Amino acid sequence: MKRILRIGMALLAAMVFMNACDVEKEPYIQGAEDERFILEFRVDSVSGTVDEDNKMVRLDFPAGTDVTHLTPTIVISNYATIEPKSGVAQDFTNPVYYTVTSLSGATSQYMVEAIVHDADNEKSILSFRFDALDESGVIDQIARAISFLLPAETDVTQLVPTIEVSEGATVEPASGVAQDFSNPVTYTVTAQNGTTAVYTVTVDLEGGNMEPTGKTVLIKDFTGARCVNCPAAAEHAHNLQHQLDEDHIFIMSVHAGYLAQPLGSFPDFLTDEGTEWYNNNNSNPLFTVDHVALTEGNTLNETQIDAPVTAALEEEQTFEIVVGPNYDETNRQLKVDVQAIALDDLDGHFFMTVCLVEDHIIGWQTIPGGVDKEYDFRNVFRGTLNGAYGTSFEDLHVDANDTFHFSYTTEINADYNADECYLMVYVYDKTQGDKILQTAVKKIK
Repeated sequence: MKRILRIGMALLAAMVFMNACDVEKEPYIQGAEDERFILEFRVDSVSGTVDEDNKMVRLDFPAGTDVTHLTPTIVISNYATIEPKSGVAQDFTNPVYYTVTSLSGATSQYMVEAIVHDADNEKSILSFRFDALDESGVIDQIARAISFLLPAETDVTQLVPTIEVSEGATVEPASGVAQDFSNPVTYTVTAQNGTTAVYTVTVDLEGGNMEPTGKTVLIKDFTGARCVNCPAAAEHAHNLQHQLDEDHIFIMSVHAGYLAQPLGSFPDFLTDEGTEWYNNNNSNPLFTVDHVALTEGNTLNETQIDAPVTAALEEEQTFEIVVGPNYDETNRQLKVDVQAIALDDLDGHFFMTVCLVEDHIIGWQTIPGGVDKEYDFRNVFRGTLNGAYGTSFEDLHVDANDTFHFSYTTEINADYNADECYLMVYVYDKTQGDKILQTAVKKIK
């Protein structure tokens, strides 16, 4: 309802001020410069279903439709742009990713999937029940996610589901086989033609079903392979991590700025999101600690991070984050299911960002006196699954035990070592200057 209201207000403002071009001077549409939504996605007479929470669009076509050359008509937020553009033909044999960029430069990425309804290709879970509990799951066919909210006293370690799938399809694990649903469980549905779809089933208990893991602090290390002082700064941060708390501090190396530009044999670790976070700073190394603005430019040098990290570790944990990756090695497809659980009654504007990180990359790094050609780059930021500023999931207020579900799909670059890839997820509050409230880290395999 909040999302519809926000979009509606932006459209109303656009109608009233059609000739306006400077949003900073229009108090009635202040904030529209940050809007970056797909409002409508249509191919001829077929209108797509937009899942704003998961940034996905689904197009359903009848059997026999050729999806290799479809030309969509796309309506987006006022002042925003989209790439690929509306009116440009695309091959939708596989999902196509569209990036919406607001006037302020913030981005959101949507996955658009074309489903051709052919009996040989049908691979849906039609119903998912726990008959013994007389409970049916809520199925999100776009995100392929199934959710339950069960009484607090339910034993979820041996639940037996009854599963109905598309005619002629099979599912694994099979219907009638007991599973432990303490964590999300994935089910693979195989169509008659051999294609597959993966569903994630999440069971929550009223009042929550997990113990808090404790506050985890995120240090972003803005670095560069041609920065002579960066290795020593990174070493200082890692020594601080070892000294204070190995398990509750995570250091992510974000390569950005002039000294991160690839040159010769130096690696290219630049990302659009990292450049956006770097925000036109003119030096490396620089750090942020949970995004807290402690100095001008919201960055610190390595001598300034000790006290903020210590203070952040002592903060009360307000969110729990559960990350459920499902990586298919055959096609390098990664499906991610994330839960953000409020541990207290909170007021704010909450966002979640999902990052991909690769550890232990060997390459050239400038060091005092020369170049280390076998430098071990740690926790290199490779990009996000949902944009530099993530997904907004609640405005104003959350109650304790409120749970928010998200699903994302991406393909792991063939040049990345999947054995060393991690998902790093953080929740932050825009009303507190983008302060990070909690971070969670999970290997994709």
